[in-house]
Amino acid sequence: MICPLEKGDGSIAPFYYNTKKHKHKLNGVLLLLFVFFSSVSAQETPPLVNFQNTIYKAHNQNWAIGQSKDHIIYTANSDGLLEYDGAVWKLFPFPNRQIVRAVLCDTMPNGGSRIYVGGYSEFGYWQKTTKGQLIYHSLSKAANFKSLQTEEIWHILKDGKDIYFQSFARIYRYDGQKITELKTRDNFMFMRNVRGRLYVQFLNKGLYELIGNKFVMLKGSGFLASAVVSSILPFPGNKVLVTTTKQGIFIWDNEKFTEWKIPLAEELKQNIINKAVVLSTDSSYAFGSISKGLYVVDNSGSLRFHFKKENGLQNNTILSLFEDSNDHLWLGLDQGIDLIKLASPVISYQTNDNPLGSTYAAAIWKGNLYVGSNNGVFVKKWMSSEPFRPIRGLEGQTWTLKVINDQLLCGHNDATFRIEKNGIKRISPVNGGWQFLPVVTKSDTVLLQGSYTGLHIYKKDKAGQWTYQFPVKGIPPIPAKQIVQTNEGSFWIAHAYRGLYHIELNAKLDSAISWKEYKAPIDIPSEFSIEITPWRGKVLIRSGNNFFQPDSENNLQPYKNLGVKEDDEFKIRSGIDQDWFKIYLNRINFYSNTEPKTLQLSLVRNSETIIPLSNQYYFFCLDNGYALYDRKLSDTHTSAVLTPTIRKVYNLRNLTEVFETKAETTLPVDVRSIRIAYALPIFGQDVQFKYRLKGLSDQWSEWTDKSYVEYTNLSHDQYSFELRSSLNDEVTTYKFSVAPYWYETVWARLLFVILAAAFLTGIIIFQEKRLVKHRQKLLEEQEEKLRQQKLINERRIIEIRNENLQSEIKNKSQQLSNVAINVVRKNEILQEIRDELQQVKQELGQQLPNIHYQKLLNSIERNVAGKDDWVLFEENFNEVHDEFFKKLKNICPSISPSELRLAACLRMNLSSKEMAPVLGISVRGIEIKRYRLRKKLELENDSNLTEYMMDV
Repeated sequence: MICPLEKGDGSIAPFYYNTKKHKHKLNGVLLLLFVFFSSVSAQETPPLVNFQNTIYKAHNQNWAIGQSKDHIIYTANSDGLLEYDGAVWKLFPFPNRQIVRAVLCDTMPNGGSRIYVGGYSEFGYWQKTTKGQLIYHSLSKAANFKSLQTEEIWHILKDGKDIYFQSFARIYRYDGQKITELKTRDNFMFMRNVRGRLYVQFLNKGLYELIGNKFVMLKGSGFLASAVVSSILPFPGNKVLVTTTKQGIFIWDNEKFTEWKIPLAEELKQNIINKAVVLSTDSSYAFGSISKGLYVVDNSGSLRFHFKKENGLQNNTILSLFEDSNDHLWLGLDQGIDLIKLASPVISYQTNDNPLGSTYAAAIWKGNLYVGSNNGVFVKKWMSSEPFRPIRGLEGQTWTLKVINDQLLCGHNDATFRIEKNGIKRISPVNGGWQFLPVVTKSDTVLLQGSYTGLHIYKKDKAGQWTYQFPVKGIPPIPAKQIVQTNEGSFWIAHAYRGLYHIELNAKLDSAISWKEYKAPIDIPSEFSIEITPWRGKVLIRSGNNFFQPDSENNLQPYKNLGVKEDDEFKIRSGIDQDWFKIYLNRINFYSNTEPKTLQLSLVRNSETIIPLSNQYYFFCLDNGYALYDRKLSDTHTSAVLTPTIRKVYNLRNLTEVFETKAETTLPVDVRSIRIAYALPIFGQDVQFKYRLKGLSDQWSEWTDKSYVEYTNLSHDQYSFELRSSLNDEVTTYKFSVAPYWYETVWARLLFVILAAAFLTGIIIFQEKRLVKHRQKLLEEQEEKLRQQKLINERRIIEIRNENLQSEIKNKSQQLSNVAINVVRKNEILQEIRDELQQVKQELGQQLPNIHYQKLLNSIERNVAGKDDWVLFEENFNEVHDEFFKKLKNICPSISPSELRLAACLRMNLSSKEMAPVLGISVRGIEIKRYRLRKKLELENDSNLTEYMMDV
């Protein structure tokens, strides 16, 4: 919610915000976002970030801090050199594990960087390789000075091209080629370079200047013989500021020393100034003490800030101070490392015993800051460290504070009040006054108030005091949380929970002429959590996560001029002039004439309020306190636009193997899985990243707070890794390629193409031959089928022939049987005739002439078993029983013709009686022949001769 208030006066320094409830994670670092204060101090201070030793995983003590040209922070720690890139802390121990006492980051003429370090009996430098690795080079070992065996390097500084390594008794000068030892008889604390002049304090003597190889005492510095000088800094007017541990602060004007008498002089003497630096933003001085933390004093001597353990520091003993490239102050402590963002335009209020709670309203009136919260209304002098005082009678929820016509009005949960110098006055019983909107009529200016119970009108009485007049009629008593007037004089109203309305009032503003309610989903996407805000002379309405503007007929049209569409939900607030804000859950993007800025603040949920206190300051209402934003400081101090840095590229299969981070790197052939580590050296601020690997995908990843990404199974190709942060649109590009295996080379691919072509040609030829063979096979199969069919047909013919033959054989057999039977019958008839003839001869005797008788008898005998009958029988038998006689002769070569005839009769299955006439012998003769034939065939006694003949 933006609450425009009257302008106020005052000035403020950069400030820091801390809360018990809100903690942000920066690469595993649990950061205190807001400083805790004692109840006696209500000073607004800059952001403070604590880095505990459990975070950076090294010793508590940090002796010196530096920053390289690529914005990486290096710390001299008792365990070694600490490196911090904004994402990861890494420790680099000394060769012999000595304590690192001093560090200096230097840029080489060739553009490279060196991190000079010093410790006991050792000094040298770390230098980064093209692979992003730090390699240590010892200078002291090459110099081989005997004095180094007992000396410890406490300070390192640069003058021109020379690097000075200083112990308490020796100074070693390194010109880039050789090292020269500067010997003295006396001990000294440290050397400082102020405007190109090298100053050294000799113990028990005074302050000297190193000119060439000689030490020349400064005029009037003899009084410092009993003092310990802790720092020498430039002072306005070409003067020098000299701090001592216990004797105070002095100013040298090139002739004499005078004490710098400031209100804090005695306190600083008691607390011992150990380190001091001059700040770039406004030439203020930061004094680090031994027992009371850090004092920030402007060059007039007034205290700006005092940081100590009670209000956020981890430890009150300051061992080192360093201002980085963004003008933020790093503190090396006896216990940890702290970062104070002195150049931040955001400053915040938070006390150890915060009386405010969640804030909802603020106003500057009569030189005082009034803050309304869930605990009431509180007041303190604007820009002072005095504590807030509660205003009695206004305890409880306060919604708005507004200065109108030099009157401070308060919309409270209980009623509406006017805050006066000596108390309060209730001006209406209206509960929950969320907003006062001045409305200009033809005759006067009135106030339109949105409350728990609708709209109400206030006017000035005769004394010029705002007084309650009446409620607006014709509208339901809804909780009207937001009201915006259009250029035409109508009003848009947002319900506190659910609803959006457009209303037109009559000239007296006492009743509604028209009242329209907008419904979802016809008119708006959602009726819940509606927000309306003035937007560049018009009205901007948020429903769901969409923004709309009404047209001339009050129909809502989508508004898309808020940048690219985002996945994260946000709300819009207008500011001074063309300023505006995008409010997210855990951050705010501020847009003005300069580059957009991201503020790590979380406003009160569902009541996000940003109040322009004046042309210089915005007031942010927080869950536990508040924050202020200095527009002028924001405009005058612009940090360099940094791009993410590719820190290292690892072999994912062997994380000890790293590769060059320069562009056009070629990875080894066997490295197909890598880890790319990156960072953005922005400290004390949440940073998220998006990335993509062109060549693998053109799609950007989701936002992530991880500081590395891994890719596996990369193929041989050229890739371009692109990375950008959530702080700006700058893109870092890292190009690399993956070397090919032998089979991925051009020649191999050409060979593969040739082989593939040959293979395809071979396949084609093979297929053609295969087709020919297939055709031939088909022809052969067809021929074989035809042959088989022919054989089948031939076999069928043969079968038919065989069947015919069998039929013929059967017929022949039948004929043969008939022949045999006919022969038998003929012989029987002839024998009967013979027998009858013989009988007749016997009966007739001589009546039948013998010659005729004998002639008939011979004729009969000649036709009984005659040769012709046997020949006919044999021919028929051979036709039926082919080769029978041949087989039988092979079986028994000695078989006689008569025996063959007997065998044929046996095969014909004729009985002995039937065979006798055929063979022309008696039955007895048949038996004898059968016996003889059995013997010749060597048949057993139980063998059936007929069956044997049937089987031949």
